[in-house]
Amino acid sequence: MQAATFAYISSPADGLISQYRLDEQSGALSLVEQTKAGDQVNPMAISPDGKALFAALRSKPYQVLSFSIEPATGHLKPLSQAPLAESLAYLSTDRSGRFLFGASYGADLLSVQPIDAQHRPSDSIETYKTGMHAHSVRTDPSNRFVYAGNLGVDRVLQYRLEPKDGKLVPIGEGFVAVPDNTGPRHLAFSSDGRFLYVVGEMSGTVTAFLINEKTGALKQVSQADGIPARLKLAPGQARDARNNDLKDDPTPRIWAADIRLAPDGKWLFISERTTSSVSVFKVDPAKGNVTFVENYPVEEKQPRNIAVSPNGRWLLVSGEKSDKVGSYAIGASGALKRVSEAPSGKGALWIEMLSQPDK
Repeated sequence: MQAATFAYISSPADGLISQYRLDEQSGALSLVEQTKAGDQVNPMAISPDGKALFAALRSKPYQVLSFSIEPATGHLKPLSQAPLAESLAYLSTDRSGRFLFGASYGADLLSVQPIDAQHRPSDSIETYKTGMHAHSVRTDPSNRFVYAGNLGVDRVLQYRLEPKDGKLVPIGEGFVAVPDNTGPRHLAFSSDGRFLYVVGEMSGTVTAFLINEKTGALKQVSQADGIPARLKLAPGQARDARNNDLKDDPTPRIWAADIRLAPDGKWLFISERTTSSVSVFKVDPAKGNVTFVENYPVEEKQPRNIAVSPNGRWLLVSGEKSDKVGSYAIGASGALKRVSEAPSGKGALWIEMLSQPDK
């Protein structure tokens, strides 16, 4: 039985979650259906068993919606809704699917709430105060440690996860610092769980950390710049809803967004919104080192999120100011070539991908 690969993309401006089918042989992308979620639907997460999708609304009252994912077709069916602590910029689950994690950029906090066996998040929420502008939170592949990008204070937060109740216990000081004006935003893990990769929103860099197998403590092993000089970008600035486009500042500035690692661990990708481009890095799986390869323009304007297909051959790109989502072939040298497109909702942002047995 062949696998059917689906992509789900949220579009806050029209409140939709669009479902796509990706042909993993050709890279062809086609729109299947659109599901009404709610105003400002943004970050999403798929349960580890592939049976449910969670989506956070960034409009009041802040809520998380859960949908069942129909086997074979990928169709979304509403399951439940639950309150959130705040407006969330990031959503994820732990590797067991028992806890839902959130990061609030505006409220400077992380949140944890239980998920029951029917994939319904609880009304009970535990929060953890962070420095300014928490932007992501994820568990490592072992499900023992939790890391968060704390953009506004140039820190990567590190915690031990208590498996019984989902509580977060700081590791050491609770963070590792990165250079000023890096703006650690999103995270990616190597498949073997040895390394953590962090994209800097304001620097356009990728920082690689070795994860201590016993304690979870992070140790930086390398950093690579993903913004070539020809782009002529000045260092970035932290932004919020009031100055998201920096209208009073005409200077083109670095504005990196997402980071994704190919399944084989050899290639790493980051999106850059000011120039509407994607930078490619080569990864040394043994040592964790990253090396910049090239920066490629994409047709999707202001690409906030990207995703690599399960077979590692295709990169999907959504543009916040584009009416299309693109599929790009990943070449043997990491080069990107656009091969397909499909209509997107308004302000397309978050991408989640899933392979299901085909009907």
